[in-house]
Parts: sequence; structure tokens; C-alpha cells
Amino acid sequence: MAQEYPFNLRDLRRAIAVAEHRSLRQAALVLEVDQGTLTRSIQALEHALRIPLFERLRTGARLTAAGVAFTRIAASVLDGMDEAMLHLRLRHNGMVGRLNLGVQVSFASGVVANLLERYQAEYPDVDLQIMDGPRERLLRDVLASRLDAAIVIAGEGWSTRSVPLGPERVLAAVARDHPLAVRAAVTWSGLSAYFLTLPRRGAGMELRKLALRHGIPSERMMIHDTAIDRLLALARHGDKILLVTEGATGIKMDGVVFRPVMDEGGPAAFDLALYLGEGECDPVLARFIESARRTQEDDASFSGAV
Repeated sequence: MAQEYPFNLRDLRRAIAVAEHRSLRQAALVLEVDQGTLTRSIQALEHALRIPLFERLRTGARLTAAGVAFTRIAASVLDGMDEAMLHLRLRHNGMVGRLNLGVQVSFASGVVANLLERYQAEYPDVDLQIMDGPRERLLRDVLASRLDAAIVIAGEGWSTRSVPLGPERVLAAVARDHPLAVRAAVTWSGLSAYFLTLPRRGAGMELRKLALRHGIPSERMMIHDTAIDRLLALARHGDKILLVTEGATGIKMDGVVFRPVMDEGGPAAFDLALYLGEGECDPVLARFIESARRTQEDDASFSGAV
């Protein structure tokens, strides 16, 4: 059964202050109380404990043996309590905790990279756990509360909340000596003469659907179940072309250049969104949503200025 203590924390803190300063007068100055008030607090604590903690001397106050042992342990307990209270306040304000985030696309640069960089700079004590995967799986994990939220390519089939993050372009990664490398941009018709490499992970299936809609035959697309950096290493040799989203351009690979893919309306792009589950957001997720909205507004303002 839990022990109930017959004293308050204020009196305990005052007794510890006297023990640390070894002087009623000095402790009273630090605590900004008069000596009479401080003396009454110590007396109340000793009365509650039924053990004398201090010897009153003409030169000040000296701890008894019992007082030394008690105040040493009590000070440690109070430090732990103060730390726990601080952690609780920070967690309540979304400053500490854990965020489980799904991310579909590469984020070495671009929209998602800007958001994550901003969030981690503002909330360095949050444990940010990132899971990658295809869109449908990440959304299922959000609905099942295995993920707090997911950044995926925007689309149909989601009935709960989402936050738009802005567009991310589709690019072709080609070897520096590839015939298409001399162009500032490439078109779907220009790509149709070559074999396209696509990642199975991340945005690979959405890239495949996009290519099919623009007349690229399925037999000219090869799906690889490996990481983007390895596919970039393959792209720098031979004439195969790797389709990626803009976030992959932050992965530096010698001998590879990126060219935007153009369609009838301009650069081909996917809209990204932060998808949220049902129910109330905890403080950590609420802070991330706030960062996402501010990042999107800043990116939109920058694009408008350009």
C-alpha cells in the first residue's frame, strides 16, 4: 500500500535549501522568504517526521545525522520529480515524445525534405521514426494506428483528414553520356524509345500508371525491388532510364543527371499530402501538422515569388 506523507513539498524544499546553504539566513535570502517563515517550515517538517533534522547553533543550523541522510535522499527524489514534471509539460506541449511517420517518396531533397528538416530543427527532442512503403500499405497502417500519419501521393479512397503539401515533379535519371542528357527536359514520346526502370518501392507503382497513361508500353518498363541509390548506380551505365520523384535528386551519383519529364500541361508532377487517421491528434502530431502547413505556405509563397 502506498505511503502517505504528512508534510508538503514546500516545507521539504525549504529544509533542503537550509541543508545546502548551512544557514537559515542564506537559505531565506535565496528562497525570498523571511527567517521566521523558514523556521516554521522546518519545525513543521520535523514535527511531521517526528525526527529532528537540524541542530540550532549560534552560528547557524547544522544537520543531524538523520537530517544528512534524509535531505540527501529527499533532494534526489525532488530532482527526479522536477525532471518528470518538466517532461510531462514538454510532452503536453508536443516538445518531446515519438512520431511514427510513413513516407512514400524519396526525401533526400524537395517538399518532404524541407518539412522534415524544419520539424527536426524546431523539435529536436521528438523521436521521429520513419517507415517507407507503398501508398496503400502506409494508409492502412495509419487507419490501424500503427502510424501516426503518412506522407503519400494524393489520390482517391481516403475519407479522413489530409493536409496538402504541394507538388513534386517527375524526373528522368539518365547517364551523363545518354542522348537525352543534352536536353533541358524530356517528353513522354521521347522516353518511349527507351527502356524505363522503376522502383517497386515508394512511388514506383504511381510512376508506372503515369507512364502507361502517356503511352509507354508496359513491356518497356522494368520494375526493380531495390533502393533508389542502387537504381541510380545502374542508370549511369547503358541507355536505361530511371523514373523518380523530385526528392531523389538529393542523392548524389556521379555520372547521372536528372531531367524533368514534360506533358501537355507542363512538368509532370504528383501532389503530395499528409494523411491523418481518425480521432484527436496528440500534441506531438499536432505540432507536426502545424509545421507541415507552415512549410507548404512558405513553399507556395516562394514559388509564387519566382
